Amino acid sequence: MRSSLRRPRRLERLTVIGGLATALSLGTVPASAGGVQLQALPGSNLTAATADAPLPDYDKEIVGRFDSANSVNHIRHLAVDIGPRLNGTPQEREGAEYIGGILKSYGFKVTLQQWGPVSTKRVAKVTSSDADLPGGPNWQMAASASGKFTGDTGVKGQVVDAGTGQSATEFPADTEGKIVLMDYSTNATVRNTAVANAVSRGALAVVLAYPTGNSAPPSFTLTTPQPGIPVVGGGSAHSAWLRGLLAKGPLTLTIATNEYANPMGTNVIGIRPAVGDPDGTTAPIVMVGAHIDSVLGAPGAHDDASGNGVSLEVARVLSQYPLDKELRIGGFGGEEGGLLGARAYVNTLTAAEKARFVGEWQMDMVGTPYEPARLWALTPNGQSNYVVQEAYESAARVGFDGLRNCRLGQSDHQAFYDVGIPSSLFIWLDYRPPAPPAVCGPTGGTYVTEPQYHRPTDTMDNISPERLQTTLDVVGGAVAHNALNAVTVSALSDAGQPLAGAQVRADCGDGPRALGTTGADGRLKAVFPHITCDFSVTAEGATATERGVAISGDHAVKVTVDLTKPTISLTRPADGAVYTLGTATTASYRCEDNLSGIAGCTGTVPDGGPLDTSSVGFHDFTVKAVDNAGNTASRKVTYQVVYPWQAYFPETMSGKAGSAVPIKFSLGGDRGTDVFAPGYPASQQVACDTGKPIGPAEPTRNPGNSKISYGGGQYNYVWKTDKSWSDTCRQLQLKLDDGTGHFAVITLR
Repeated sequence: MRSSLRRPRRLERLTVIGGLATALSLGTVPASAGGVQLQALPGSNLTAATADAPLPDYDKEIVGRFDSANSVNHIRHLAVDIGPRLNGTPQEREGAEYIGGILKSYGFKVTLQQWGPVSTKRVAKVTSSDADLPGGPNWQMAASASGKFTGDTGVKGQVVDAGTGQSATEFPADTEGKIVLMDYSTNATVRNTAVANAVSRGALAVVLAYPTGNSAPPSFTLTTPQPGIPVVGGGSAHSAWLRGLLAKGPLTLTIATNEYANPMGTNVIGIRPAVGDPDGTTAPIVMVGAHIDSVLGAPGAHDDASGNGVSLEVARVLSQYPLDKELRIGGFGGEEGGLLGARAYVNTLTAAEKARFVGEWQMDMVGTPYEPARLWALTPNGQSNYVVQEAYESAARVGFDGLRNCRLGQSDHQAFYDVGIPSSLFIWLDYRPPAPPAVCGPTGGTYVTEPQYHRPTDTMDNISPERLQTTLDVVGGAVAHNALNAVTVSALSDAGQPLAGAQVRADCGDGPRALGTTGADGRLKAVFPHITCDFSVTAEGATATERGVAISGDHAVKVTVDLTKPTISLTRPADGAVYTLGTATTASYRCEDNLSGIAGCTGTVPDGGPLDTSSVGFHDFTVKAVDNAGNTASRKVTYQVVYPWQAYFPETMSGKAGSAVPIKFSLGGDRGTDVFAPGYPASQQVACDTGKPIGPAEPTRNPGNSKISYGGGQYNYVWKTDKSWSDTCRQLQLKLDDGTGHFAVITLR
């Protein structure tokens, strides 16, 4: 990030927080007319979907594949293997070439864009053949124009420490031919004396480094030029590191000083054209940016190799999906010098290109472990915009509530903002928004940078894989969401009503994906690559599928769910039908559905099958139907099976109270003697003239009076009347276990 004119005080506290997220590996994605097939790499945890465990939606799938370990590897190459990447130096160019090479391996079209010239740069590259340089192996210091420019060959020699260099006693006896380390002084006379003393003792080169504080390498001139040897300025970290190495034994350095007069800056732009728009003339553009350069002497691990590490990981994952949006990855040089590379790039955009931009997500300092830092989305006017809002929505999808937004320029997002492209700076920073009632827009806030900011100590120790992962999940997730196609699924009933809370899935050739449930308006929004999918909606137990939806660009899908239950026509048995025991008869029924068709129609017995009349009593008969949408219906009727009853007694008779009255009947055979329903036979006094019951019914069957027997093809029931019933009328009630009742009235005298 470009430094502001006001530099706030720095805090010294440093803590690593968080936990590294687990990532998925994505195999090859072959192109096909019908969609893509996702294949798991050996040893990966990408598993096939099942009906019970469907694949996640594409938002979750892509975020699950972001792996900050890959970002760390890119950061290490830029900050360690290449080292400081001052604008206009070969190291800035080398960083651009590395980023471009990675993007090419992901299938991007890559352009290295030169622009400038920029101001003259005088730098020293410092390496060692016999020591591991802390934060190294490539240090960068300031090369003084008062000394010699050696070119890339440089000078090589052992290092001696001469302290302040102000007296002869501070110089070792064997100073001649050695590289002399001395304290840098802000006093020009003191500096000049130290260097002159070293030259007089035959020094091979001079390193003036800040002895205390947390200082960057100084650029300086001498009142007495020393054209015979290189003279370089180092930061306080260089001073501490060199003296620490010297305490362990002899140390050899190679110092190569170069003056790059009015050099050119370098950008790298990777473009992955949209499907169907290989020339890049019509498709919307989604862009991720970071800056390549660092300040003099700083390896720039956090500022801003971290941004490139995140953007390259976003590129890796998204490159494996066919997209209808054009994806651009920008590595800009010269950010630290005034957003030079980003402005140069933006100036190449035509009006038509600018109009195609969805937004630019700028990554700058996105992974420090500095504890007070938090993730911010900062815009030049302090207002939220589309890019910021999409990041908030992405944060909500991954359950991160730590994102905030406010006002700040000072990074490459400003260049895009100035030409009307929605943009935001995403940064982990100890940012202090204005106190209420002030708001971010008009006033903005202040910030405290991490201690390593713009210092030689901005090394890999200043990188948090956990915070990089959060940035990938939140900001990378927003970029991915916008690079995919927006699909709105509308779920309607067959009556045309929106279906709220309906479950929506999609199968794009690799198994079902759970997209979520519809809202109150019956709609659900999801994102998809350029692909062909089957969409299914389940509501109230019914499922409908819209097959073969070819998704290219933003899309609308309407799925109508058949919620009409199937109909059942049950002809036989009819409800309440009565069949004589052993009667041969068959079931007759059918199921119908005019919308989705019948998937199943089953009854107690199959249609046309024999009804059960083998036992007397009441029988339930049920038919169940299910249609192809999953709707079900059921119909139940009850029929009765009865004995073939025949009575051999009159319905009215007379007799003497206390006598035995024989009641004879036939049931079509011997059914045993347990043919009466519980509590029967029974008798009840009735009015002789009207037959109206008088008093309760009383069971007549008991071992002392009434008995039943079978013989000669008929039943004989002896009803023993009671003497007390004289001059009354009584009704005999014969209820059988088949549910039928039979009656006779006797007049007793």
